[in-house]
Amino acid sequence: MSRDERERVSTLIELYGVSVPMASAVLTLLFPRTYAVIDIRVWQLLHRLGSVTGNARGVGLKVDHWLEFLAVVRRVSAAVHVTPRRAERTLFDIHRARQRGTLYGKAT
Repeated sequence: MSRDERERVSTLIELYGVSVPMASAVLTLLFPRTYAVIDIRVWQLLHRLGSVTGNARGVGLKVDHWLEFLAVVRRVSAAVHVTPRRAERTLFDIHRARQRGTLYGKAT
């Protein structure tokens, strides 16, 4: 498998029915200490905090979004000494606890 992050995720999304979030889940299953799952909740929270740019709703995330997300989550995980997956899951839980309205509606 390639060491290039863009190539890794791009190869997976070439498979029928595999989106960026699904590809990130596959990479996380294969390499749990290196990757995290990009998710609408985590993206919305990071966007609201100003940590990622574009696509405030987190719908239809693309490879460039995943690369930006991965860099942020890896920085956070290194700062608090946890895996990227643990950092991402904590952000997911924070969003879920604070969410108002519908998930696919306006960013919360």
